[in-house]
Amino acid sequence: MKERRVRYRRMTRLFLSLFLFYTNVIVTFALFYILLDACGLGPVVDHYRGRELEHAEWPGRIGTSLYFSVITLFSVGYGDVTPFGWSRVAAIVESAFGYILPAVLMFPYVAMSSEDEE
Repeated sequence: MKERRVRYRRMTRLFLSLFLFYTNVIVTFALFYILLDACGLGPVVDHYRGRELEHAEWPGRIGTSLYFSVITLFSVGYGDVTPFGWSRVAAIVESAFGYILPAVLMFPYVAMSSEDEE
């Protein structure tokens, strides 16, 4: 019973770490998109609003950047928000993270499972 509780705690810590790591990546890229837009190096256009983030209020910039970061990281890509300029490069890097991170971050879980079987 004690081993089960220890394993549960380890798994809970692992998933909490994964959640915090993904949240950190999403927020970091969202801030990077805002920075690129503010510097004029690459706006992120929300086609439903019909304007660039440059002309939007700050809550709109933050919300659209976070939304774009989430759909890019998880490789959904609805197409309603489009990056231009250097934001495209950042989106490519973020989507690569989205493909690579699950495999890399699940390695500790697999290692933990194999330890429990031994």
